[in-house]
Amino acid sequence: MTKTDPWQRRIAAHRQHKLPRSSRLRAAAGCAFSALALLAGGCAVTAQPASADGPRVVPPPGAVADARPVQSSAPVARTSAGDPIPSVSLTPQLMYQLLAAEIAAQRGQVGSAAVTYFSLAQETRDPRIARRATELALAERSLEHALPAAQLWHELAPESPIASQTIESLWMTTGRFAEAEPLLRARLERARAEHRLPETYDRIARTLARTSDASAGLAMLERLAAPDAGEPAARLALATVAQAAGDVSRAAAEAEAALQLDPNNEQAAILAARYVAQTPRGVDGAVAMLRAYLEREPRGVEARFALARLLNAGGSQDAAREQFEIALKQEPDSPPILLSLAQLAYQMKQPQVAEDYLRRYLGLPDAVQRDNAPALLFLGQIAEDAGRNDEAIDWYSRVERGEQFLPALTRRAVLMAKTGRVDEARALLRNTSVPSARERVQLTAAEAAVLREAGREKEAYDVLAAALERMPENPDLLYDHAMAAERLDRLDVMETSLRKLIELRPDYAHAYNALGYTFADRGMRLDEAQGLIAKALELSPEDAQILDSMGWVLFRRGQTEAAIEYLQKAWHRLPEAEIGAHLGEALWRAGRADEARRVWNQAAASDPENRVLKETVARLRADR
Repeated sequence: MTKTDPWQRRIAAHRQHKLPRSSRLRAAAGCAFSALALLAGGCAVTAQPASADGPRVVPPPGAVADARPVQSSAPVARTSAGDPIPSVSLTPQLMYQLLAAEIAAQRGQVGSAAVTYFSLAQETRDPRIARRATELALAERSLEHALPAAQLWHELAPESPIASQTIESLWMTTGRFAEAEPLLRARLERARAEHRLPETYDRIARTLARTSDASAGLAMLERLAAPDAGEPAARLALATVAQAAGDVSRAAAEAEAALQLDPNNEQAAILAARYVAQTPRGVDGAVAMLRAYLEREPRGVEARFALARLLNAGGSQDAAREQFEIALKQEPDSPPILLSLAQLAYQMKQPQVAEDYLRRYLGLPDAVQRDNAPALLFLGQIAEDAGRNDEAIDWYSRVERGEQFLPALTRRAVLMAKTGRVDEARALLRNTSVPSARERVQLTAAEAAVLREAGREKEAYDVLAAALERMPENPDLLYDHAMAAERLDRLDVMETSLRKLIELRPDYAHAYNALGYTFADRGMRLDEAQGLIAKALELSPEDAQILDSMGWVLFRRGQTEAAIEYLQKAWHRLPEAEIGAHLGEALWRAGRADEARRVWNQAAASDPENRVLKETVARLRADR
C-alpha cells in the first residue's frame, strides 16, 4: 500500500458536474468574451486613423471581418499595464486559436493552453498574448514554459514594470542572477528616486529567499544594497536572504543593525528576535530583545504577538497568555488576538475556554472587519474532536464562500459519511457549483476520499477516472488516480498515471517517490525503485517520507545498517506510525529488539489503529 503524502492529505476536493446545455453555451460564450477582452483596444480590432474632426474610433467587436493593419503616426497606444499595443488583425484563425486555448484552460488543460498562447505571441509579437502565456504557465507551475514566455513579454514590453518584475522573479528563482542583476539595479535606482525602498527591498528579499541558491542570491544582494547600508529596509532584506542561505548569525546581525538604525521599527524587532532565537543566545535572548522593544513601544501588538509565540514555543504558556491578554486589553475587539487566545487555550487542553474566545470573536460588532471562517472552522474542529459530529457539521455549514469554504465543505461531507450518510455527502459535493477547474478537481478528490473512507474503493477509482477523462493533464487528478489504482492493485494503471505526471511535472518529487516506494514495498524492480527514490530525494532532500522510502528500499535490498540511518532521519523529522513501523522492523532485523519495541510503542501511542504498524508487529511476532 502506497503511503500517504502531502497530496493525499489535502482536505479540499471537488467533483465537476455536468452543466445543462444552456450553461455550457454560456461558458463557451464567456471564453470568447475573455479572448476578446484580452485583446480589446488594438490587437483584436485595429484602431483606424483619427479623422480631421475627432479622435480615433475603435470598431466594435462585430466588425472584426473588416479589420486590417493600419499605419499611423499617432503615439503608440498602451494598455493600463503599460504594454504597447501592436497593430494586429484578429483573423478568424487567430480568434479560433485564442478561443480554443481559453476553453482548454477552463477544462484544466492549462499546460497546452500556455503553449498555444506562447506560439501565438511569437507569431503576433503582441505583449498581451505573451503575458497571458506567462500567467498560464505560472498557474501550471511550469518554469519550463514560464521562462521563455516571460522573456518574450519583457522583450515586447521592456517598459512594463509588471513584465520586468515577472522576469526578474523567474530569473532569481531559477538562480540566473547575472541576467536579473541589471534589472534589479535599475529598479532600486527608481525606488530611491521615488522613496519606495522599503517595499522594493521587501519584494526582492522574499523572491531571493525562495531561490535554489540563496547564497549566490545573498552575494548579489550585497552588491545591490551597498549604497543603502544606512537604510533599515536594505539590512532587513539582507537578514531575510541570509536566513534562507542558512547563515543565521549573519541574519541576526543584519536585523539587529536595522533595529539600531531605527529603534522603533517593529518589523526589525520581530525579525531580529526570530533570528536571535536560532543563535546560541537562544529564546532567552530573543525574549529579552522583544521585552526591551515593548518597553519603548508598549502598543506594538505584532511584537507582543511574536513575544507570546516565543514564550509559548519555550513552554511558558502562562506567560504567553499574559502577553495576549495585555494586547486584548489594548484592543478588546481585535479578531487576531481573540483567535490567538483561542488557539493557545486549545493547545493548553482547555477547549471550553477556546470556544468562549471563538464565540466572542463571532459576536464582535458588525463594524469590526473580520473573516468569520477561521473561527467557524475552529469551532467545527473542537466539536469534531469531542465527537459532537452533528454540531461540527452545523459549524462547517456556516462557512461562506471564500478561502475556507472548500475545506469546511469537505470536512462536512466526511463527517456526513462517517455517520452513514455517504450518498448524501456525495450529493453535497456534486451539487456545489464552483468557478474554476482547480476547485472542481478538489471536489472530485473529496468525493473519492468519502468513498474510500466508506470502503468503496472501486467507486472512488471510477470517480477519479471519469474526471481524468475530462482533464487528462491535471496533475492532482493524475496523482489521486494513481493512488486509487494502487489500492485496487492495478499497478499498470498506477504506473501509467505517475509516468505521465512525471512527464508533465518533472520537478514533482512525490510522483517519483510514490512509484519507487510502491515497487520497493512489493519487493519488485528494486534497482529502478531506488533510482526513482534517489531522484525524489534529489528534488526534496529533507522530506521525511522520501527519506523513509529510501530507507525502506535499502532494507528490501538487505542493506540494513544504511536503511536504519535513513529511517532514523525520517523518524526524527516526522514520527508517523508507518515510518515507525519501518524503522522498528529494520532495528528488529539488526538484532536491536529493545530499540525496535521502543519505536513501535511510540508509534502506537500516536496512532494505535495504524494498519501497517499492527501488521508489522504481528508478522514479526514482536508482541510476544
